[in-house]
Amino acid sequence: MIRSNVVRAGAIRKTGIVSLVAVVLAVLALVPAISLAESGEEDQQLLEPAELTLANRHIFTMRSAGLAASPAVRALTVQENIESIVRRGGPLEVTTRALPEGIAVMLDGSLVFRVLQGDADPELGDNVQLVTDAAVHNLRTALAEMHELRDSGRLARAVGYALLATLAFAGLMWALWRGYATLARRIRGFVTRRAEQLSSGWSRHVAGRVGVNNLATVPLRMLAWLVTLLLLYEWLTLVLGFFPYTRPWSERLLGRLLNALGRFGSGMLEAIPGLVFVMLIFFVTRFVIRVMRVFFEGVQAGRVEVGWVDDATARPTERLLTAIIWLFALVAAYPYLPGSGSEAFKGIGVFVGLMLSIGASGIVNQAVSGLMLMYTRALRPGEFVQIGETEGTVTAVGFLNTQIETLRHELINIPNAVIASSVTRNYSRLARDGGVRVATKVTIGYDTPWRQVQAMLLMAADRTASLVKDPAPKVLQTALQDFYVEYTLLVTVPDPSQKYAALSELNAHIQDVFNEHGVQIMSPNYEADPAAPKLVPKEKWFEPPAAR
Repeated sequence: MIRSNVVRAGAIRKTGIVSLVAVVLAVLALVPAISLAESGEEDQQLLEPAELTLANRHIFTMRSAGLAASPAVRALTVQENIESIVRRGGPLEVTTRALPEGIAVMLDGSLVFRVLQGDADPELGDNVQLVTDAAVHNLRTALAEMHELRDSGRLARAVGYALLATLAFAGLMWALWRGYATLARRIRGFVTRRAEQLSSGWSRHVAGRVGVNNLATVPLRMLAWLVTLLLLYEWLTLVLGFFPYTRPWSERLLGRLLNALGRFGSGMLEAIPGLVFVMLIFFVTRFVIRVMRVFFEGVQAGRVEVGWVDDATARPTERLLTAIIWLFALVAAYPYLPGSGSEAFKGIGVFVGLMLSIGASGIVNQAVSGLMLMYTRALRPGEFVQIGETEGTVTAVGFLNTQIETLRHELINIPNAVIASSVTRNYSRLARDGGVRVATKVTIGYDTPWRQVQAMLLMAADRTASLVKDPAPKVLQTALQDFYVEYTLLVTVPDPSQKYAALSELNAHIQDVFNEHGVQIMSPNYEADPAAPKLVPKEKWFEPPAAR
């Protein structure tokens, strides 16, 4: 037992020693990799370009190391050399001398920096001579500005010029906004007067309270702000250019403005052929639509007859074809629009398409339903129809909804999708062949001969002047109930919109005829025969306040 424990302890010690050795070897293996990584980072830092600047002016960009010195170290050393030479005094004459590794730039005969072969960027089309010429020009300009910076008289004149420029800028701003206020006041007054001339209080309320007169001055205000920004930009460029240290900033501002104007001008020139083609597409499309409009107006008026469209579908067909033609014209003109290939334009197009696809699903459903109603000719303006519980005359069939005027003089808008999914009764479509059939019902007890009931109903129909006599009225026994017989009188009304007036007149005559012949109408129901018939004698038909 003791021996086994000793053996086990020895094995554990051997395992620990082996693990320690493995860790040490791993650390030793990582040391070269870390050293290589650090050396790689140092090499990358040594090769990073450095800007050589003097008196806030760019001289040139150092891209290669010289004498084991990084570009940043080279730039710092050159700055110190130039400043020491300037402090020493002298003519500050800049010369150059060719070297095997590049070109040396001398200042009063002393070497200040070298332009090496690696300082030229071949991707930009540079070479050592071009970089040297630019560096010499920038160096001479910087030296002149350093000399100017030490001249108190020239600095005083620069301050005076800056103050004059500031005063001129302030005067221009005062004149600009004073002129804007005058023009804006005149525009508001003109809009208000026109609103008062057009009509009454509503226009004055809109012009005065809602702010249409202020809205009319928005383009003028935008123009004033644009001119203000341009003048501010020019004032800042001018003032910065008066002082040697800030003159490079002025040159950059002016250069950026000129570059922007140049790009804008070149963009306008490049866009002219595309705009000409867009205008050509616009005029051709407009001509085609005008010709098509004349054709469909002729179809609608009956001057032109074709088999595939009639007067009812001419207007919607014209609108549909107009939308399709304009859509194709827009697709054809889109590539020629200025900026159509930019990412901003594409983003706007994707956003608009997404919004239309999300929000226009209901509108598309209504429009498709409207087209279905138009081309199936289910409804036409002027027809008397019943849609659900709504009954009236169709006044308009549009792409999105249909308008119906009821007999109570109500204008009801019904979405076309609702009409497409509902049962529609068209009373006017068959009324052209002799009128529309309407029915009224009465229930009479079994003790009254059915032949007498039929004769009385036909007599009442004959007394009704608003009914059509051909086809003749007809009486049907539609049900044999427990206590009475149900009679249905079918009559014909010439105008569907007058059917309720005709039914009212017919029902009045039915009551008179049944009262005249002593027959009691049992509607709606009864439980026992009354002791005396429920009738109205003829001498009581015109009891007050009725007039004979």
